[in-house]
Amino acid sequence: MIRTFIALELKDKETLEKIQSFGNQLKSNQSNLKLVEPQNLHMTVKFLGSIEESLAPKIYHILKEEINDKLFQSKTYEFKLKGTGQFRKYSVLWIKLGGNIQFLQTIKDNVEALLNQKLKIEKDKRTKFTPHLTIGRLKPNKINYKNFESFKKLINEHKNYEFGQFKISNVKLKKSDLTPKGPIYSVLEF
Repeated sequence: MIRTFIALELKDKETLEKIQSFGNQLKSNQSNLKLVEPQNLHMTVKFLGSIEESLAPKIYHILKEEINDKLFQSKTYEFKLKGTGQFRKYSVLWIKLGGNIQFLQTIKDNVEALLNQKLKIEKDKRTKFTPHLTIGRLKPNKINYKNFESFKKLINEHKNYEFGQFKISNVKLKKSDLTPKGPIYSVLEF
């Protein structure tokens, strides 16, 4: 069994640097904040979880032929990362993606339908794609409440901040190896 997900990778160097700088500001305020490593920043299209290793090549070929070749057609789509937010009482911090969200919804819908039809992989309960880039996690029991108001203010001050471009030209099948120091992601290709 391998732990896998389908993702859109963030590779733009300037954008990564701005996100890292903002993350460091947040971390200096809340030392227990777990930032996502720059090389791990991605937007999840579908989390597959633990799958049989023998399924990985089949998933890869479906993504390559049906999504990357037919939907993307060797084109690169540009999006902007702009604005910050949080889920679950600041336990997940994220940056919002702006642009042709309907195209990303089409990708998600096609991934869900193809994997379900061809491999009987269960569809997600949430059908609406909410494009966001998770940049950090803060466990509620690890919050430093002395600095929490200034932490929330920092996030609020970046609600309209432009972090940069997010160029997308394909989806990737990724493997996640969980370690005590955090996950290690690798691209699966066959």
